[in-house]
Amino acid sequence: MAEPQLARKRAFLGVAMVAFAELWERASYYSLVALLALYAIAPIAHGGKHGGLGLSQSDAIKISGDYTLMAFGLPVVFGFLGDRFIGHYRSVVLGAGVIVSGHATLFFGDHESVVVLWTALWLVASGTGLLKPAMPCLVSSFYGQDRVRRDQAFKYYYMMINIGGMAGPLVAGIIQVNYGFDWAFLWAGLGMSVALVLLILARPLVPTTERGRPGFACDGVPEPPDPIADDPPRRRINIGMLCTLFVLFMVWALAYGVFAGSATSELIGNSYVDRNVLGWKIPAAAMNSIEPAIIVVATPLLAFALTRLARRGRFPHSVYQMVIGGLLSCAAVVTLGWLAMSIPAGAASAPVIALWAFVGAYALMSVGEVLVSPVYMAVITRLAPRRQQATWQGAVLLAIGILGFATSRIGAYAESEGGIYRVETFIMTGLAALAVVVVFAAFSPLIARVIQRHNPQNVTADPTLGDEIEALVQVDASEPAVGVRVEKSDDS
Repeated sequence: MAEPQLARKRAFLGVAMVAFAELWERASYYSLVALLALYAIAPIAHGGKHGGLGLSQSDAIKISGDYTLMAFGLPVVFGFLGDRFIGHYRSVVLGAGVIVSGHATLFFGDHESVVVLWTALWLVASGTGLLKPAMPCLVSSFYGQDRVRRDQAFKYYYMMINIGGMAGPLVAGIIQVNYGFDWAFLWAGLGMSVALVLLILARPLVPTTERGRPGFACDGVPEPPDPIADDPPRRRINIGMLCTLFVLFMVWALAYGVFAGSATSELIGNSYVDRNVLGWKIPAAAMNSIEPAIIVVATPLLAFALTRLARRGRFPHSVYQMVIGGLLSCAAVVTLGWLAMSIPAGAASAPVIALWAFVGAYALMSVGEVLVSPVYMAVITRLAPRRQQATWQGAVLLAIGILGFATSRIGAYAESEGGIYRVETFIMTGLAALAVVVVFAAFSPLIARVIQRHNPQNVTADPTLGDEIEALVQVDASEPAVGVRVEKSDDS
C-alpha cells in the first residue's frame, strides 16, 4: 500500500501547486478588471501615486471591455499551440512568466502612457491565454483514470479560482487607496512570481507525458499512444458527446450571465437589499464577494458528500451533476425575478429585499456553478483526445466571453426605463433555460450510457486510487451512473 499512498501524495502536492498558480492567475485578472476603469479615468498626476490616464468614462469602459475580450479570446489560440507544439506544462510555466512580465511593465513603465498600458495588458492576456486552458489538462494528468479523485480535484481547483477572484479585487482596492495604482498593479504579479517558482519546482511531480512537447520523448520516456485519437469511431462519439454537453454548459452560462454576469444582481444588491446586520451596514462593494465566498464554503462540503457516495459505489455521473447544477442555476434566476417583484416601480433605492433571501438566491447559483463549470472541465479531459484538450478549454472560455457580452445587453434591457423589465427578464430567461435543462434531464441516462459504452476503464488499474475504492470492481467504472451500486469482488 505504500506505493499507492506515495502516488496519491505526489498527485495531491502537484495539484496543490497547480491550483496555487491558478489562484494567482485569477487574482491577476480580477485585480486588473477592478482597477482598469478607475486607472483610466483618474486624472494625470505627473508622478503622483494616485494618478491615471485622464481618459473619459466611455474610453475607460472600452479599454476594460477590450481587455476582457482578449483574456477570453486568446486561450483558444494558445490552447491550440499548447496542444500541438508547446505542451501543457510548458504552456503553464511560460504563461506564468508572461503574466509576471505584464505586471512588471505596469509597475516600472510610464504610468501616463497608453502604449505602456496596452503593452502590459497584451502581456497579461497572452500569459492568461497560455496558462488558463492548459491548467485543467495538468490537473487531470495527476489522476489518470481515477475519475472519482479527478472530479473532486477539479472542484477544489475551482475553489482556488474563486479564492483568487474574491481576494484579487479586494486587496487590490485596499492597496490602491493607500499606496496608489502602481503598487496595486504589482501585488498580483508578486504572487504570480511565487507561483512561477513553485511550478518550476513541481516539474518532477508532473507526469512525464505532460512535461515536454507533444509527440516527443521527455526524460527518455516516449509519449504513449492516445487511445481516443487512435480510435476514429470512439473519437467521433466523444466529440459528439462533448458538443452535446457544451449546449448544456452554455445554457447554464446564460443563466449565470443574466444572474451575476450582467451587473443587474449587483445593482439590485446595492440599491434594494437590506444590508443592515446587527446595526452594521454591509458595504456595497462587499456584495461582490457573496458568490465566491459561498463557493469556497460549499465546495469542501459538496466534495465530502460526493466522497461518501463514492465509497458506497454511487458516485454521480458527470452528466447528472451538470443537470442538477443547471436546475439550481435556473432556479436562482427565477428566484431573483420573484424577489424583484417587491421593488417599487420607479424607486431608485428601497431596501425591500431581505439579505437572507438575496444570499439564498446566490447560494442556488453558486452550488449550481460548482456542479457545472469544473465538472465540464473534467469531462473535456475525459473525452477529448490528448492534443485537443487545451483547445476545448480555450473554446469554452471564448464562448463564455461572447455570451457575457450578450447577457450584458440582456441586463441593460432589464434595467432600462427604471428597471420595469427586471421581473419579466429574470423569470422568462430562467424558465426558458429551465425548459432546456429539463430536456437534458430526460435524455441524461442515454447520454451517460453512450459515454460509458465508448469509454470503458478499470478503476483498479490506477495506482493512485484511495483505499476506500481499491476493492471495488466495476464492469465499466469510467462513468458509474447515479443510483447504480457498484459490485464488489469476492475477495474484497
